[in-house]
Amino acid sequence: MKKQNTFRQRIIEKTNKKVTITIMVLVGILLIFSTYAWFSTNLNVRVKTFTMTVKKNTGLSISLDGINFDTDLIISADELIRGLRYTYPNNTSQWAGGGLVPISSNGITNHDSPIFNMFSSSGVRYPNKDKNNGYIRTNLMHEGGRNEYNNYIAFDLFFKNDSGSPVSDNLYFEYGTSITMEKDADEEMIGLLNSARIGIVKLGSVAKDASADEVQNIECNNNCYSIIFEPNSKAHSDLSIERATKYGVNLIDGQEFPTYAFTRAGGPIFVANTVSGSPNLDPNYFELQETMTDEDFEQPLFTVPDGITKTRVYVWIEGQDIDSLETDSDGAEIYISLNFLKDTQGYE
Repeated sequence: MKKQNTFRQRIIEKTNKKVTITIMVLVGILLIFSTYAWFSTNLNVRVKTFTMTVKKNTGLSISLDGINFDTDLIISADELIRGLRYTYPNNTSQWAGGGLVPISSNGITNHDSPIFNMFSSSGVRYPNKDKNNGYIRTNLMHEGGRNEYNNYIAFDLFFKNDSGSPVSDNLYFEYGTSITMEKDADEEMIGLLNSARIGIVKLGSVAKDASADEVQNIECNNNCYSIIFEPNSKAHSDLSIERATKYGVNLIDGQEFPTYAFTRAGGPIFVANTVSGSPNLDPNYFELQETMTDEDFEQPLFTVPDGITKTRVYVWIEGQDIDSLETDSDGAEIYISLNFLKDTQGYE
């Protein structure tokens, strides 16, 4: 894969005492093999740079281990998988060292669950030599420990709010948050771009003077909350629209289309009964994926009190997205910019 220059972040200043955190990712995608949907699609997605920045002197800082807080962080596989084992030995960071592979998730299962339920497939199987009536089985993936070669990216992110606000401040996505790719990318890759997802779980908070052990082991206590952000919810390429018609789906560019993500593992499930929006969708395995878009950015993600708040961040390609029906491309590069804004509502 050819080398790429670091993708420079742009921090957008806001009035009314808001703070911007920017997460930028440069991802190179090489498609190796393709057939129907995500069940047999392999992607080689590698992260070139992943940086996070918070504006100085604003009372907000970030950390990967809950100990070393700063206004600037550089995230890499080496840092998450090997570096954190010294300061955060029980972390369960996941990295797509072998390439991102489309999966499906509907977030956490309940308010006491700190991790997303991620479902993978081992591919399409056929009951006959003619390869008709293909079916799949899905598996629930596990995050029992650090894993450099998973199908998605996941890591803990700690926010330290030192603004002294008497009430919890609101944390928002900022309008610079987006996922884009090179302008000369082909339509195959545009469909995958439109299928990208970013997820965040808020676990809980402790006081600023809490011990490292207390901070790192913050639990849900039945208060976990998660969101799924769909950056390109209304964008559909001409090729995606054409392919959707083969499955009886009327896809219109500029209009949102619902995604029905997996909710449990199992099977067999006939491929014809897996397409989001299809009347044949099997209700035993799928549920509407509730996502937020940039039109929801005026609504806070969650609150961060004066103290330390633990969250978990996910990045993946949602295979059940209608734009991932079929893929066949030589690859492209995508850029992920994840921006946060924090207000000081206690003083307003």
